[in-house]
Amino acid sequence: MKDFNVICDLVLVTYDIGPSLSPFVAKVVAEIKKDTKIKHQLTPMGSVLEGNWSDVMNLINTLFVKFAPDYERLGLTLKVDYRASKKDRISGKVKSVEDKLSS
Repeated sequence: MKDFNVICDLVLVTYDIGPSLSPFVAKVVAEIKKDTKIKHQLTPMGSVLEGNWSDVMNLINTLFVKFAPDYERLGLTLKVDYRASKKDRISGKVKSVEDKLSS
């Protein structure tokens, strides 16, 4: 079976820690960075991940399994985009828009 390259927007937060989520987000990002198969870009509202479908889904499962036992509530939002003809889309998608803005 072909392993499809995907780009996704992931938000994983807990509501158990008060108004500032950055301590929890830092823990999540530290775990993401351990996975060398996945490209990662932190944004103000989440993380962009890129890699093979199974690797990305395995990472998301790992994150959930790691953090769920320690918190009463977790919120997970996942948006996935698959395009058969492209890879390296984290930088490519932004560059495509920037090129059109400058022309």
